[in-house]
Amino acid sequence: MKKAKRKIIGFTTTIPVEIIFAAGHVPCDLNNIFITDENPLRFIEKAERDGFPKSMCNWIKGIYGVVMEKGIDTVIMVMEGDCSNTKALAEILEFKGINIVPFSFPFDRDRHALKRQIDKLIEYFNVDPEALNSVEDEIKGVREILKKIDEMTWREKVVTGYENHIWLIRSSDMLGNYKKYGKMAQDFIEETKSRNPIQGVNVGFIGIPPIITDIYQFLDAIGAHVVYNEIQRQFSIPFDTSDMVERYLTYTYPYEIFARIRDIKREIKKRGIKGIIHYVQAFCFRVMEDVILRETIECPILTIEGELPKPLDTRQKMRLEAFIEMLKEKDN
Repeated sequence: MKKAKRKIIGFTTTIPVEIIFAAGHVPCDLNNIFITDENPLRFIEKAERDGFPKSMCNWIKGIYGVVMEKGIDTVIMVMEGDCSNTKALAEILEFKGINIVPFSFPFDRDRHALKRQIDKLIEYFNVDPEALNSVEDEIKGVREILKKIDEMTWREKVVTGYENHIWLIRSSDMLGNYKKYGKMAQDFIEETKSRNPIQGVNVGFIGIPPIITDIYQFLDAIGAHVVYNEIQRQFSIPFDTSDMVERYLTYTYPYEIFARIRDIKREIKKRGIKGIIHYVQAFCFRVMEDVILRETIECPILTIEGELPKPLDTRQKMRLEAFIEMLKEKDN
């Protein structure tokens, strides 16, 4: 069988990345390229120059800008289980000549439907079953290391909330090289062993990863320790199963909110969380989920909305300071 040419495969949210690695390609989470750039605003500006309205989610515009600037010619678009604007973005990218590979997480969590989607992806990339089994085994080891980093955030308290965020969110593509990423993560764990425990009131961070650039650093500065990053942890796929379909059925992000709520409640209890920060993105449909979360989670919640990739503004800082001060007083 002729081996396919190695290429970068972009994607719009976490997908079964094992398949891309096993196909011999380089997976690339477009969100991470966008938000970690030194000047992410230029991607948004590119989208707006090309006609995207100002009154829509800047993550979508950022992804578009990344694809256009970086010359990525193949993108896996998650049509169901992610952003409600993805279908329109897929149509625009296809119009621009980008090869679109659709993938969906079934809303009703139907196992057979998800298996069909995974099988289609395997078939599209012409993945050898033995190669896939080998990659799955190796990636499992990397994910165990990431689980250790997550545990060290809340148990030993030697990993900051921002470090937790970065390690887990980048696990969606493992920087395109899972073996190297696993080695980097293990080296990071060794570096933390000489640290003293972090002081601060335990808080959890739920909702999509923030577009705000300095929120973790600010929380550290005002005496909060983020011991739980909900969605970032889910992106790392920390589930003990050898069945790929089961792994991505257990993954909560693309499905209804109620599985997320169960996961959040478990982690609040396990990690001793005193308060929750719910991050929402301007113009995102997930903002409405705040209504359900506030009525089902028995823990103080502060909702913070972001729009552009920039630092916290004065009002946001004041709200965070008041919230953390309230948690400290309750904890005494």
